[in-house]
Amino acid sequence: MILTFTVPDGPDRKAYNVLRRELKASAAFVRRLKTAGALSVNGEPSFTDRILHPGDVLTADVDACEPHCDLIPEGGVLSVLYEDDGLLAVNKPAGLLIHPTHSRFGGTLCNRAAGYLLDKGEPPIVHAVNRLDRDTSGVVLLAKNSYMHALLTGVLKEPSAGKTYLAVVCGTMPGQEGVIDSPIARAEPTDMKRETRPDGQPSFTQWQVLAETEGLSLLALFPRTGRTHQLRVHCAHLGCPLLGDRLYGTPDSLALSERYAVHAHLLHASRLQFIHPVSGESVDFLAPVDRGDMAGILALFPGIKN
Repeated sequence: MILTFTVPDGPDRKAYNVLRRELKASAAFVRRLKTAGALSVNGEPSFTDRILHPGDVLTADVDACEPHCDLIPEGGVLSVLYEDDGLLAVNKPAGLLIHPTHSRFGGTLCNRAAGYLLDKGEPPIVHAVNRLDRDTSGVVLLAKNSYMHALLTGVLKEPSAGKTYLAVVCGTMPGQEGVIDSPIARAEPTDMKRETRPDGQPSFTQWQVLAETEGLSLLALFPRTGRTHQLRVHCAHLGCPLLGDRLYGTPDSLALSERYAVHAHLLHASRLQFIHPVSGESVDFLAPVDRGDMAGILALFPGIKN
């Protein structure tokens, strides 16, 4: 990935300031560019203290200073929604971890993406930007370098970024739409399970009922914060746990899950919208529901087409 910036009319400025302010590079990233000799001005090697004049073209080779990545490239199906020099958006299947852990080095989405890039002749470098639970499917952003990872992480925190999830829950919601404002905290210090609690982190979820059938509701969920298990916890908080959710389910919801033979929570990240941090253009990624368990349940709702 090559970054370029043409200095506009106005006062002279240092290359360092252009990198930090105009290209939004971190101080650590600028140091790596300098160490790697990855900067040039008008096609000639340069340093960060170079004074730039109007019309000068500053170029930074992002890949030349990328830290080593320990990912093991692997084969596997990868449903690509969008790709450019620094970004890969994919539709993650349910049941797949996003990245390796301290005890598991392979068999993840990032391993597959690294293999995909290697097959294309690109460096097998992958940084997950947003995270989904193992059994949640849908849009995942993967950055091809640490520079884009930092930019995208910041962009997704902007109010203009929009996330939409589809969820099948057990029971009937208290109305057709609303907002859940309930702080979330760990149930126990060493437990993955979360709960709503006054001393938890502020957590907000907007919801809308799309359809209802006997015992089930199809929801569109719009998280305004990004807490671990937020959507699952908030739906359970309203008395409507996700179908197939064994961690936050009730005896009734678990019985309904068995009735429909659903063994993983039905939650799908269907849409992600934000302003591309490099091009400045609005992007809108849509991920179709391609998981059999959820598609089968969606067919039960009248008027809903996947």
